[in-house]
Amino acid sequence: MTISEAHASAGPLTDAVRAFAEGVNYLPSPSPFITRTPYHRPLDADRLAAVPWAAPLEERNWISDPGLMANRLLMNFYESGALFLPSDGLDRRRAEFEDFYSTEALRNAELARPEAERFVFGFLDSEVRLTGRWDTDALEAHVTAAISEATSADRPVLRAIEESAEPERAAEAMIAQMALDGLTEATAMSQNLGGAFGAEQSELFKIFIDEFGYGVFDAKHSTLFAELCRSVGMSDEPHHYWFFYLPSWIAGNNYFYKVTRSRTDFFRYIGGMAFLEATFAPSFAAMTKTFRAVYGDAVDTRYFDEHAHIDEHHGRMAVYDLLLPLGRKHGPHAVEEMVRGIEEVRLLGRLGDEDLHAQITWRPEAVEAAPGAEGERLEPGRFETRVADRDTLLSVESGTAALHWTPTGAPLELAAGQGVLVPRGRLYGAALGEGAAAVLSPAPPAAR
Repeated sequence: MTISEAHASAGPLTDAVRAFAEGVNYLPSPSPFITRTPYHRPLDADRLAAVPWAAPLEERNWISDPGLMANRLLMNFYESGALFLPSDGLDRRRAEFEDFYSTEALRNAELARPEAERFVFGFLDSEVRLTGRWDTDALEAHVTAAISEATSADRPVLRAIEESAEPERAAEAMIAQMALDGLTEATAMSQNLGGAFGAEQSELFKIFIDEFGYGVFDAKHSTLFAELCRSVGMSDEPHHYWFFYLPSWIAGNNYFYKVTRSRTDFFRYIGGMAFLEATFAPSFAAMTKTFRAVYGDAVDTRYFDEHAHIDEHHGRMAVYDLLLPLGRKHGPHAVEEMVRGIEEVRLLGRLGDEDLHAQITWRPEAVEAAPGAEGERLEPGRFETRVADRDTLLSVESGTAALHWTPTGAPLELAAGQGVLVPRGRLYGAALGEGAAAVLSPAPPAAR
């Protein structure tokens, strides 16, 4: 379906999405980076209009441009329920603030959210299949085996960072993905703290208050993550690296917003959260080792170190004071939902690791590009990133272009007559020089 056909067949979902995406905070940016505002999160309304919402993504096409656009949209829906204030004060950002939280924007978000969730996460129902009867003994055996497998598994992303020709660039690509949660840590968790559900409610709050440094700002996990960013010369502003989030990592973050917003998904949340809390300690210890190898003593690893320490405790709490007691109290349905949450998080984690590994090991190079290729022409004066849905050739017809594929490091400079081959599934963006022209077309068969 072409963009014009999508416009012509627009229904209530497409209408709500377009109305939301045309808000002032979602308009295009000329720069690869978002600065000094937590509200500007560009959404390409035309690409969103072309998303085939009626056909949910499958694992085979989950890392795709429609997946990127849908996940960006969902993240903005979810985060319009959280409070963001500019670090330099609200006075100059008041109009953006009021638009971000406007009644009209929230109404359109709520109209579109259920179908957008189905589009992004519908494949989990078919990919995660549970059989047989589940009881608490089976739950304990399952979570124990899953934790053991995860904590003893190889970590190819960390190995790829250490072996990269540009290890700092690779490490910073990972930091940018982690910033999705790291700069707002435990926001999704906070959505499950209200109500009344017994002693387990207090156990969940204990984990939450640890995340918030027991009320001490300097000990808050998001503060420690900001210090990590600053120590390696990266921005600590939320969504500064908006254009460089991979669709799989946005989806991993979105998943926890989804299952904490939906009360009937509570047990899935507990399963996924308990599994992660119980596996974080060795993962973060390994990250400290890798980041020390890359940066030496310059890097502030307290964010990793704190998780390596506290998550040993959190893991025990989440499994033995939350997961299993809830299973004993609420029966087979709750148990099965918690197992499903474990398996959904494991699947999303695998897809995210594969996506990041492929991104940081991709090394684009300039190639000769014949003029006159048929395809989509890039618009000068605005920056966007996209995911290649097939092997793609970006050709520069006139002027110059800079190819960006990671949030830090020098872009690949391209002159007229040059291009770059972008493999299917890779995220990229081109900043066109003044008067430049560039086109996207399918990669020639010989180059694939």
